[in-house]
Amino acid sequence: MGLKAVEKERRKPLAAVGCIEIRGARQNNLKGIDVDLPLGKLTVVTGPSGSGKSSLAFDTIYAEGQRRYVETFSPYMRQFLDRMDKPRVDEIRGIPPAIAIEQSNPVKSSRSTVGTMTEINDYLKLLWPRVARAFCPSCGREIRPETARSIADQVLRDCGGENVLVTFWVSVPTKTEPGAFFQFLQQQGYLRIWIDNEIVRVDANPKIKRLGARVQVIQDRIAINPENRARLVEAIETALRFGKGKINIIPTAVEAGVSPPISAAAADTAATTGSAARNPKSEMPSSTGWHCAHCDLDIRPPTPGLFSFNNPLGACPECRGFGRTIAIDLNKAIPDRSLTIKDGVVRVFRGAEFGESQKDLLRACAREEIDIKIPFDELPKADQDFVINGEKRSGDYTDDDYENDRWYGVRGFFRWLESKTYKMHVRVLLSRYRAYTTCPSCN
Repeated sequence: MGLKAVEKERRKPLAAVGCIEIRGARQNNLKGIDVDLPLGKLTVVTGPSGSGKSSLAFDTIYAEGQRRYVETFSPYMRQFLDRMDKPRVDEIRGIPPAIAIEQSNPVKSSRSTVGTMTEINDYLKLLWPRVARAFCPSCGREIRPETARSIADQVLRDCGGENVLVTFWVSVPTKTEPGAFFQFLQQQGYLRIWIDNEIVRVDANPKIKRLGARVQVIQDRIAINPENRARLVEAIETALRFGKGKINIIPTAVEAGVSPPISAAAADTAATTGSAARNPKSEMPSSTGWHCAHCDLDIRPPTPGLFSFNNPLGACPECRGFGRTIAIDLNKAIPDRSLTIKDGVVRVFRGAEFGESQKDLLRACAREEIDIKIPFDELPKADQDFVINGEKRSGDYTDDDYENDRWYGVRGFFRWLESKTYKMHVRVLLSRYRAYTTCPSCN
């Protein structure tokens, strides 16, 4: 009776037990242990190295939970899922589907961040190109790849009730006569072009002496209304195909019975072309690529590399993705500002090697009437800036500046010193006064 009672107690429903029951776990170095783990609570497994922590947590509990979860799928689905071997254990009850977070020891480098160490940055690099919005650097308009349907929707929205010309550009080969080019267009089935805000028929022998680098060929002339949507989409698709992904929509105003202001040679075709008057600002150029159709400017499409500081495409050109730059630290060049200029407040000027620069500083202070016998930090801000930045305040100094005894400043001295870094002792000297600072370009 006692054994039956124990067996009945062990067979309690999951809701009544409320824990994961493990009996006789012998996986790896486990010695047949029995343990109950409460559900809905945080359980920490601790112990010395080799005591069987991973064998219990991963090779027993996780392996059994994952194995049972995979068995709920059909045999067809199981072939695409990773399956683990059944652990060596007498019985496990009350185990839910398991998820294991892989333990890893990533290698840390000077480029490592929280995003790279946790691999969150890999997912963000895939997200940002999809949600990024591009804008033209010239006109500020948003750039996005268009489709024939999106262009048609915009035309129906902005030009409802108007007549529009659907045109595309064709490049004109160099040294090509207008007549030969017009004959080529006729062979392709196109009879109208848009030149100088006019519709010109190429089969009417227009007296055009010279063509530009490219010509707008009229694909179709459509009255914009919902009934003509299918025709509009078809015209846009054809124009995009022949225009290599670039088209132009030109709204026109047509008045019946009025002669069009087209070329004189095409006057006999006025009855068939009509009058086309348009506002240049009403043109609607579009493109299917990452291209500003208004400025005819291509931009680089957003890719994961553009949003990675470890990629040359996305790295800051100044710090190269490190986030900091190495520069001269004025706190090291002028460590004790309670000293006077005469006593050598600039540390690098104290020795005999660069003592000439100390003399240049004293002469410059005499010209500017700067007191060299009071502590440097008590000098007016303008005088401190003069000592640090020199007379030019910014920019590089030339040989004429040095010959004319113009004070180059502490920063100018280090800029000159950095031009001598091919010498070993100069590199060693500069290392004493350099420090890493946050990149001023990308912060």
